[in-house]
Amino acid sequence: MRHNGIYLLLLISVALGGCSSSPSLPADQGQSIAEAFLNEIKSGKVDNAWQETTPEFKSLMGKEAFRDYVKRRPALMSEIKFESSKANQNTKMKLVEFQFRAEKPKPSKITIMLSPSESSWRVERLVAD
Repeated sequence: MRHNGIYLLLLISVALGGCSSSPSLPADQGQSIAEAFLNEIKSGKVDNAWQETTPEFKSLMGKEAFRDYVKRRPALMSEIKFESSKANQNTKMKLVEFQFRAEKPKPSKITIMLSPSESSWRVERLVAD
C-alpha cells in the first residue's frame, strides 16, 4: 500500500510539472512584440526598448551598454523585414526565436528571442550583425 501512495505522489508531481504558468505565445503575437521592440529602436526610443526586456537581459546588458550596442549596429535603424520564427527546444528556458533581415547599410541578420516574464513575453536576447 505504501508503494501506491508513492506512485500517486509521483504521478501528481509529473502532472503538475507539465503544467506551465507561462503564457502561451501565438506566432503572430510574438512577431508583433519583436517588431514593436525593433520599431522603438528605429524611432530612437532605445530606452523604451530596453524597458521591454527581461530582468536577465537587463542584468547582462545595462541601459548604457544597450545604447552603445544599438549605436554600433546601424542595421537596427534601417528597414527590417521579418523572415521566420521558431520555438527554441534546446534550452531549459522557454524561448521563441524571431529572425529579421535588414538590407542597409549592408545585409544583416537580426535575431530576437522572447521569453515569458510574469504575465507577458519580453525580449530575452538581441543579436544583430
